[in-house]
Amino acid sequence: MRIFLIESIPLLREALLQQMQELENCLVVQTSGSLKNLSSALTQFPADLLWLDGSLKGAEATGIVRQVRKKFPALLILIFGNTQSIPEIKAYFKEGISAYLPKTSPLEDIRQALTALTKGRRYVPASLYNEFTAWLTNNPSSKKKQRRNLTQREQEILQLIVEEYTSIEIAKKLFISQCTVETHRINLIQKLGVRNTAGLVRVAFESGLYAWRLM
Repeated sequence: MRIFLIESIPLLREALLQQMQELENCLVVQTSGSLKNLSSALTQFPADLLWLDGSLKGAEATGIVRQVRKKFPALLILIFGNTQSIPEIKAYFKEGISAYLPKTSPLEDIRQALTALTKGRRYVPASLYNEFTAWLTNNPSSKKKQRRNLTQREQEILQLIVEEYTSIEIAKKLFISQCTVETHRINLIQKLGVRNTAGLVRVAFESGLYAWRLM
């Protein structure tokens, strides 16, 4: 999993970098101490996970998450923040983050969060678990999406779409016609209630429909 690390405190940034480098299947592609030129930096250094310092000016608002998710729908976001406010943290999840960690978290929580994310799961620490378990699994939008019944073939095609295979490549890989692939794509869009392929990718991550396959 490629990680773009943003942390404003240099010493903490170096400590986080060291921890991430020690984890198997994690690679830090870039570090930064600010949100300056974030969009262009994410384009220049493609990542699977944005580790975002929630105490940075601008990052404490859900707007920055919304902007990042709009431009990079497949990007996972972890907020590393100071707030313990349940409503504020829920607001982050509603905007599409995959994990939240307080800055007081022990190293073990950091490792657990990264491990969960590499497996395509959302994460909150044990200290917040009781507050969030029922909400994450039972809020109307998530519950509605998870109840959609996808066929095995649709699940296979969704997996390949998320992994950026083209319709032609999917057809060759699954030994079906390109027309059949497009039909499945349309069915997926309708079943998951999105408008386009970017929406499919977003829902696949948010609803746990995409299973990480680490090389």
